[in-house]
Parts: sequence; C-alpha cells; structure tokens
Amino acid sequence: MASLFRSSPLRTAAAAVVTCALAAAGAVLAPAAQASPATSPATSPIASAARAERPSTPRADAPMGAPVAGRVLGEAGIRPQDRPGVQRFRELRDGLVAPDRPSVGAAGRTAPEGADLAELAHRWWGTELGPNGNTGFDGVTATHTLDASLRLSSADDFLYAPTTKARANSCIELVTVHTQASAQVWAWDWCNADPAQQVGATVDIDSAFLQKYGSTVNGRSAYTVRIQLTDAGANAWTASLYNVTTSTWDPFFTSQGTDQTTLAYGWDMFEYYSDQTASGSVGVCQDLSGRVVETTGLKVHDPVTGAWTDAGPANSTVFPDATMNPSDYFCPGIAGRMAAPYSAWQVSVR
Repeated sequence: MASLFRSSPLRTAAAAVVTCALAAAGAVLAPAAQASPATSPATSPIASAARAERPSTPRADAPMGAPVAGRVLGEAGIRPQDRPGVQRFRELRDGLVAPDRPSVGAAGRTAPEGADLAELAHRWWGTELGPNGNTGFDGVTATHTLDASLRLSSADDFLYAPTTKARANSCIELVTVHTQASAQVWAWDWCNADPAQQVGATVDIDSAFLQKYGSTVNGRSAYTVRIQLTDAGANAWTASLYNVTTSTWDPFFTSQGTDQTTLAYGWDMFEYYSDQTASGSVGVCQDLSGRVVETTGLKVHDPVTGAWTDAGPANSTVFPDATMNPSDYFCPGIAGRMAAPYSAWQVSVR
C-alpha cells in the first residue's frame, strides 16, 4: 500500500510518491511468457476463469450494482498469517520520518526471515496523479493486472501492484495485494485516524471474483477499478469494481473525513516492501520472474464537465524517476516503461 512522502522514503526526496535493466520510457519489456508452468497465470486453473478473452471495456458512467460479494470490511478480512506483516508495515510507515533508512543502504546486506521491517527495501514506480496538489479532478479509474496464482516466498514481503489513490485529500487506496499467504484486493482507509483500523475492506482473488470482475487485457488477467468523490461536503469517497457480467460498478468500500497521509498527490503505481536475499536481490524480484504488472486506461474525472480523460501531462507525471535503475530496485531483471504517458505503464521482470 502506498504511503509516500516527497521528503521521506515513502517517497524519495524530490522524486516520488510511493504503498514494488529498468529501461527508459520507450524501452521494450521482457516477454511475460517466461513464467514457469507451475506459477504462470496462463496455466493457473483459478486465473483461467478470467482468460476467456473478455476485453475490459467498462463504461465509466455505468450504473451502480450490488456490493462486491465476498468482501470483508475492516481488519477481519486480513488472514491470520498476514497479520504480522500488516503490523510490520504499519510500524515502517509510522517510522518514516527521516530522508534515509537502512532499507536504502548497502546492496550486499541480507536480513534474516522476520527481520525488522525498517530493514526492508521499499520501492515504487508509476504514475503520480495530481502532482503539486492538483485537485482539479474528483475520480480515477484504471484497469489493473492481477495474478491469482502469485504467492511471495517470504512472509515479510508485500507486493502492492498495481495500487491507486485518486489525489490529495482522497480517502481510499485500492490495491492488488500479494503476500506469502494470499492474492487479494484491499481498500486502505486513509481517512481513518486509527492506524490499527486502516484496512477498510478485503476480498480474495479467486474463481468467484474472476468470474464477475476478471477480464483479459494484452493477454493478461485484469480487473477495472474506480475511486470517486461522492459527497464533496463530507469528503466522502467510494471505491468500486467493474462487474463484467452485469456491466455495473459494484461498491467495494466507502470512507469520508480527512486524508491522514497529508500527501499532495495521488498515484497509480507498482510498489513493494521486500527484503534482500543472499544474492543481493529482493525476494519480490525472484517471485516476479517472467511476469508483467500493468495498468491500462488510467483516467481522471472532471467534476465540471463530467468527462473522463486519460491521465496525461496536464494532470499527472511519472515518478519517482523517469526510468527505473535496476540497482536501486535490487532487481537486475526489472524493466519498466510508460506505454502511454501517463495512462498506461508496465513493469516486468525477466
């Protein structure tokens, strides 16, 4: 989940928002077909439910449907085996007050299983929405890849990718979450002042989820999200998922109040928290080998005209840097590009 500060490691100084050979914006990505049969999303029996070549063509103004089936509101949705990691994440986020942390230290460092989360590498890359406090839009929608078969090798690691938060003062971050135990969609409640209650809702990415919300984009399983301001006076926001069987936006989570991140921007990005292995690479790098994480169709909503337009130079940028340096991400095979600045991006690991 992304909590990124321009003057802190949640976002490297003067560079980024953060919640995972990076080439320049036009670089060619490593093919996604290199994943092993045991873990490839193309061969996963769960993921196959979403791979019936159903292109995602949601109408941004489609009607509202029924609440997402299977969602669990609040902390009850966190699996017991994930709870220690969630707590460690909170500790790390709360401790990010200095511009430098051990996590950005020597590339040769290794840490044992269960190490203090302050020693984990925290990295992100993607689209920064509404930089410099640009709040001229009141909603965001995007199609995100998902991988029902992906499980991380370490209990300490978190992959939040893709993850999106609309802009400054928005309440909800909607995240595709992968841990050692599960693949889920989470809503983080950034308007809840109690840090112990900031997981607002969760739902498993399983066959039932994919049947309703799964689509296929660029040959990869995906789903479409929307986060929109629904009551400006109360600063109330609603996160919804696009139901491909009913052509409706199914509510997932709502929140209102004051954004506790204090960040002057939103994001749609790739993000991870991961420890280094004996090789010097982060565990997430090895777990993502042969895979692609992708956002397409990133759009923002103009409250005056009612129009949805592609994220672009007028309302967004790339961050924390235009390109990803593999050494900075502790991942020699990682690569990323803006396929359509700034409405479509890809991160791959060969």
